[in-house]
Amino acid sequence: MDFLLENWWVGLLGAVILLAVLASIFRHAFLVRLPIWILTHTIYRARAHGVQNVPETGPALLVSNHVSYLDAFLILAVAKRPVRFLIWAPFLGIPGLRVILRLMNVIPIQGTAGPRAIIQALRAASEALTNGEVVCIFAEGGITRTGFILPFQRGFEQIVKKQPAPIIPICIDHVWGSIFSFQGGKFFWKLPQRIPYLVYVNVGQPLPPTADVFTVRQAIQRLSAESAVRRNKVRKPVHRTFVRMAVAHPLRSCILDANAAKPELKYGEVLVGVKVLLKRLKPLLGDDAMVGVWLPPGAGSAMANIILACLGKTSVNLNYTSAPNLVQSAIKQCNIKKVLSSKLFTHKVPLDPGPGVEFINLEDFRKDITTTERVLALLGIWLIPGWIHEYWLMGLGGHKIDDLCTIIFSSGSTGDPKGVMLTHGNVAANAESTIQAIDPQHTDRLLGILPFFHSFGYTVTLWVPLQVGASMVYHANPLQQREVGELCKKNQCTIFLATPTFLRGYLRRCEPDDFKSLRILVCGAEKMPPTLAQEFKQKFSVEPMEGYGCTELSPVACVNVPNFEEGNVRQTGNKPGTIGQPIPGVAARIVDRVSMQDLPQGKEGLLLMSGANVMKGYLGRDDLTQKKVVAGGWYITGDLAFIDEDGFITITGREERFAKIGGEMVPLEKVEDEIHLIMKTNDKICAVTAITDAKKGERIIVLHLAMTETNPKDVWKQLNERGLPNIYVPSQRDFFQVAELPILGSGKLDLKKCKQMAQEVAGAGE
Repeated sequence: MDFLLENWWVGLLGAVILLAVLASIFRHAFLVRLPIWILTHTIYRARAHGVQNVPETGPALLVSNHVSYLDAFLILAVAKRPVRFLIWAPFLGIPGLRVILRLMNVIPIQGTAGPRAIIQALRAASEALTNGEVVCIFAEGGITRTGFILPFQRGFEQIVKKQPAPIIPICIDHVWGSIFSFQGGKFFWKLPQRIPYLVYVNVGQPLPPTADVFTVRQAIQRLSAESAVRRNKVRKPVHRTFVRMAVAHPLRSCILDANAAKPELKYGEVLVGVKVLLKRLKPLLGDDAMVGVWLPPGAGSAMANIILACLGKTSVNLNYTSAPNLVQSAIKQCNIKKVLSSKLFTHKVPLDPGPGVEFINLEDFRKDITTTERVLALLGIWLIPGWIHEYWLMGLGGHKIDDLCTIIFSSGSTGDPKGVMLTHGNVAANAESTIQAIDPQHTDRLLGILPFFHSFGYTVTLWVPLQVGASMVYHANPLQQREVGELCKKNQCTIFLATPTFLRGYLRRCEPDDFKSLRILVCGAEKMPPTLAQEFKQKFSVEPMEGYGCTELSPVACVNVPNFEEGNVRQTGNKPGTIGQPIPGVAARIVDRVSMQDLPQGKEGLLLMSGANVMKGYLGRDDLTQKKVVAGGWYITGDLAFIDEDGFITITGREERFAKIGGEMVPLEKVEDEIHLIMKTNDKICAVTAITDAKKGERIIVLHLAMTETNPKDVWKQLNERGLPNIYVPSQRDFFQVAELPILGSGKLDLKKCKQMAQEVAGAGE
């Protein structure tokens, strides 16, 4: 032993000789596998699923998405057979890397050298398949700069056309955010988010050689959603991530609320408030599983939801814009006995919760919290590591990802509200996917105007910023247009989520430089009129991008993002008129409404979505859950849509917004859009619905506000001249002026009330 210690070089020399012997025996396989093994056992941890789908012998073409410069090495790390990659030719000019790539026997492809060079590379890949080898191609033709799967090139179709072989789809997941991805706007020179960094290589079932670009791309997107579901095992609930973030960065700005007792709260101060209130609320809430929250978006409601999550309670943010009987129904369905609120808000927006329900006003505890208690809590945050706070001091280790996080009642735009049960896994997965989609940084300030009973408000304007250390600027009333614009300008907000209805008000009443600081403006909840987006961009120099989601999807499912342009690289992230692409970890498919079979690219059908964000189910309605969530975890959205060649989705209508007239289906939203185009306005001044008709089954009714520039007769005449089928055009007698259109708190039309109003006015007219 002493000899070895004193002559350490002997051991080192022995190791070198051993490596040389192994290298001489295994040659290039050893030299390639060794650095990959080191990489995936130090900086990275590679996890594989479905590797058995690659045949043990014979040819196979692997088709993969492309997220980072290490993708080929990650595939090699889990592959059981040698793989030949089609690689961008300039990589072979990099010293060091060139040696490894040559040992890997890659097939170089030079896209800028003209068609002949590309054909030669594809021909070489076909020859490799002829020799029984495994070939891999990254079908996007480049690394994603947006975090989304890019449109696929058709090169792989040419490879298997010359030499048929099974096509094996591969999805590389959870690589975005690692050192060698483009997250943060650069490939290199950024610190790893964590070490080791878990990455996942998902191998799908073999597809026939005849599979086209659309089919293969869809298969890879489904692998992404399946991987997201499996990764729930390693996710943390969002409130536990917040605790770690607050301890790590106590001085970062967290919540800005001009109506709060303290207008700005740092992350450390928010955690102090959470910890001191936990002690007081825990005995008061007792064993109650669900607790109501009756507060507008702001510091109070944010703290209330964080506290309830830390107590292991299910929060139920009650809709203060809804009818009292519907709120009482929600309270009864959830068996709520306690509601967190404030005296000031209940004075402005009173609520009779029903018998046996107690209000707990959060400001009542303020006078009981001593300075000493605050100081000690703050010192604990400064001196004690985050994991001790999380597991020991706050006891959050027992909070599991499958626990129920919140119940959000759907808006009821087409019927009675339903309680949507979202687990911590649902919210955490959706927050993770949204972060990859819009890439918020700790320097961002998110303007929050959506209430927390709105699922977008709950997930995106509460939990998403807390996961990355960003700050939230809250305003209670989204209809105060001037105040919202001034707030954005004053606080230099960079991310804003709104609805088209709210944007119309801001367009009229806000100043041109109010939204100048925004880098991302996403609109959801209803269809975005293209003219509204154009006018908003013209006035404020920021383009609203349409997104899509629903409460049952936690809620974000699709979104447009800014295009990427740099040098010769251009990647499309935004297609006006579409709802964007499914966010990472979410998959979409279009099926026939009757047979539920998949439809090809560009064909209209029923939109289904899947992923870890799909709800647990409807509260107390297993029957309804089974109707809406079908085999494989696919949620039936009820929207009609099609997917284009680039993967962008266009909504064409909604099943509930069709009238059956004379046996034919008439899209009411189409008629509504045509009327708005005739009137040349972005304002929602009409709603088209249908009522029962004894002769034709249903008849179309147009509810409209007062017209100043035209009249219903002229609108009706122009509608007849727009080339619509006659059955789409309502009768002139079925235009009815109303004082106001029924609007939900989310800004969407209340379709149920529209139908009731139409029945009343049409009946009165008769």
